[in-house]
Amino acid sequence: MITTLNQETGQDAMNGDQILTVHEAARSWQPNQNAAEALAHTVEWLTRFHVHTPRAERYATLSAWVYPLAPLPELELAYDISAFFRIYDDFTDDLAADIGRINVISAELTGILYGRPAKSPMGMIFSDLWTRQIISSPDQWVARVREHWEWYFNTQAMYAAMRDRRLDTTVEEYLELRQGNGAVPLCLVLGEKVNFTYLPPHIHHCTQLRLLRRLTSDIIVYCNDVYSSVRDAKHDDPRNLITIIRDQDGCDWQAARARCEREMRTLDQSIHVTKQRLDAACDVLRFTEAERAQARMGARIADDWNWGYQAWAAANELLMDTDPPREEISRMLTSPRAA
Repeated sequence: MITTLNQETGQDAMNGDQILTVHEAARSWQPNQNAAEALAHTVEWLTRFHVHTPRAERYATLSAWVYPLAPLPELELAYDISAFFRIYDDFTDDLAADIGRINVISAELTGILYGRPAKSPMGMIFSDLWTRQIISSPDQWVARVREHWEWYFNTQAMYAAMRDRRLDTTVEEYLELRQGNGAVPLCLVLGEKVNFTYLPPHIHHCTQLRLLRRLTSDIIVYCNDVYSSVRDAKHDDPRNLITIIRDQDGCDWQAARARCEREMRTLDQSIHVTKQRLDAACDVLRFTEAERAQARMGARIADDWNWGYQAWAAANELLMDTDPPREEISRMLTSPRAA
């Protein structure tokens, strides 16, 4: 069914507003004022590691939209991390038929989290990022972000395996997979560092904040997958919610897209209710004003990602495949100069 997508969407495929209704909150969203300086830094960083591509550069700009309050040094780190996501995801995508090798690379990067040395060009790139993340960061936050990076690295093989239609992934399984593989919960934890608000455990693990992070991840997955289904059709790639819903419901692309929009509206309402319940929880838990401010920042970080991502995606997601193909990353990382 996915192969008929381009015919179903027609010229609308290059207009983000027509592919997916953009919420008013996202339409009025403004990026970080330090965006240009951060991008210049990341272009230099990518060039230094010999992995600069238009795709990585474009994806790095997401950070300006999802971290609108971050000072320049922290925004530069966020830009580099976003670029790394694009590099690593493209690299593992190109290894789709070699799940064993994906696991080897994931194991190396996981080891870096626990002090083991980098062995590959990809490892050296991530080692640079990890060293910068943990500088001046509280031990509890480092443990938290380490767990999320481990989650991200060790879902790559499962995500690659989804190309095999025998797996017959359900919507529920896919959303659970994308909690780790999509890295939104990881980026929400990183939001604490870039916004200088390290949440103490009793606030980070507050039920309402945990639920907000889950809801935010799910709504971004729905948003991402509507756009990515347009690109994935070119590669007959079934790893998106549109394809899963079409296979599950036996419907066309437009019906699946409409279901995704309904789910996004439902999630948005749940986010609104959960933020109200967070206020009530702060009362019951007798949070001080300082603790309430931290809880509100935790909610703000989720809001920034929700609306910031939707704003960036409307302008950029459909253009990701107009940049050089993802196989370019593999060629660069395995070239003699990358050794």
